[in-house]
Amino acid sequence: MSAASSGSAGAAAPDSTPDAAPSDAPATAYHRLAALRPAWSRPAKPLLSLGAALLAYVVLSSVVLVTAVLLLAVVPGVNIARGVTSGDPTSPLDVGLALAMGAMWLPAGIVGVRVGGWRPLGTAWSVAARLRPDRSLLLAGAGGGLAVVVLAALAGMLAGAPDAAGAGASIPQLLLVVLLVLVLAPVQAIGLELSLRGTVMQALGTWLRSPALPVLAGTAVMLIGRDLTPAVLLPALALGLSAGVLAWKTGGLELPIALTTTLTLLAHLVGAFGAGSGAGAGVGAVGAASAAPGTSAAALSVPAASAPEAALAGGITGAIALLLLTGLLVVWIGRRDGVRLLEPVARPAGLEAPAPVHI
Repeated sequence: MSAASSGSAGAAAPDSTPDAAPSDAPATAYHRLAALRPAWSRPAKPLLSLGAALLAYVVLSSVVLVTAVLLLAVVPGVNIARGVTSGDPTSPLDVGLALAMGAMWLPAGIVGVRVGGWRPLGTAWSVAARLRPDRSLLLAGAGGGLAVVVLAALAGMLAGAPDAAGAGASIPQLLLVVLLVLVLAPVQAIGLELSLRGTVMQALGTWLRSPALPVLAGTAVMLIGRDLTPAVLLPALALGLSAGVLAWKTGGLELPIALTTTLTLLAHLVGAFGAGSGAGAGVGAVGAASAAPGTSAAALSVPAASAPEAALAGGITGAIALLLLTGLLVVWIGRRDGVRLLEPVARPAGLEAPAPVHI
């Protein structure tokens, strides 16, 4: 893919007709893709896109929560309030409900782009207007996520002594948690990246040529509904910043999706099998950071209560590892794609914009 002409590649120059495809536009960075056509970048479109996504998430997550409560109300011997809000990483109920609510960010992001922005969904995936089957990006994200989780677990083990409090989970219970995580965690990660980067970043990128504020805005959304303690706040900010920078640098969501998916999967699995230990508490901080905003998993409760020093050590280590990983990946991507350090992989100049949507 051709390199962008500058780190904050601008939008396409408007034509005389609203839906004309630009032919002499400069290279366009990821956060500016909503400005490829004048019809997509009208002043109200960013607000409509953000509002549609938020409204869709509130409605869908409420449906999931109410449905779960109604179903559990007819199950004898189930403490609904405790099961839904406990934050227990070994509880299939809590883990499944948190991930199911987080997965609603995927349809919310689709609604934001397609209904609010009234543009093709492909423009939210990458500068190629589709998800690119780039194995090197996927492997880099998976490997980076694995490294962050391992470092957070080691830091938690060194900072907090194991506690047998979480050892009471049965094998069937843990296997159900694993199944739920394997099914729902990737959906949640894809939805988060589509909503925070494909909707928030690109909405603000309609107005702003610089990627700085769009990246920071997507990062700020990560703080919604979180336990604002250093153990959670630091890795949450680091992950939001890393995902935003990597989306801008690579020109798409493939690497952020791989990174967030890996962090979510491993954090839940280590948290479940290592509940009550220093490793579980350390990884729990990273898990809370990668959880969907507004869900119970975004608040660090049980791990912090059982081993607060381990949770803090894991959170700090995870944040540092994420920022270092991002720096290394930015350098690697620049060398791989032949772009300068502060220059993104962008949509080539003069390439015809994706066709407008009609329904």
